[in-house]
Amino acid sequence: MTTPSEPGGDQLDPGLSAIMSERRQLINLTYRLLGSLADAEDVVQETYARWYTLPRQQQDAIGSPGAWLTTVASRICLNLLSSARARRETYVGEWIPEPLPEPTEWITGRADGITVDPADRVTLDESVNMAFLVVLEAMTPAERVAFILHDVFRYSFAEVAEIVGRTPAACRQLASSARRRIRAPQTPAAVAAGQARIVKGF
Repeated sequence: MTTPSEPGGDQLDPGLSAIMSERRQLINLTYRLLGSLADAEDVVQETYARWYTLPRQQQDAIGSPGAWLTTVASRICLNLLSSARARRETYVGEWIPEPLPEPTEWITGRADGITVDPADRVTLDESVNMAFLVVLEAMTPAERVAFILHDVFRYSFAEVAEIVGRTPAACRQLASSARRRIRAPQTPAAVAAGQARIVKGF
């Protein structure tokens, strides 16, 4: 298959490489939002499908395709989280996120070159920890999206607001509420111990 870097590749869409280079970043984000690698891959596939259904003129008018892809993927995740939350309210037992195979292969920060300091690096790495993902399930969908985008991927509240369709102040409050949930005990000790055994089994 001819690519833009091969002879004759300039006949292809010159933006194809840039668009597809966003895939790993999108998988990083959507897995942390959904807790399922299979669901994350489905969301990314749907996001790209929506991009390629846009007329070429509309694609060219988008100043930052990466930001557009992130916004669409995040909104799809928000809708899925809302519907999944309703389903899990009738689920008997503790819901456990899907374990991530070989997480060190794709634990990264934002794809836009922003430097992540050591303290933030810990936050990013821990965001694929099974126990941490279980805690995320206690959050509302909006809290989870705001928290992951801001605290883990370092998006500003203005950027988060643009993605989730709320004001920056509202997104700041959502992230703050999410942090309180993380700091607070999630379950009684006995339930927590049982949950820890399940997580350790993965």
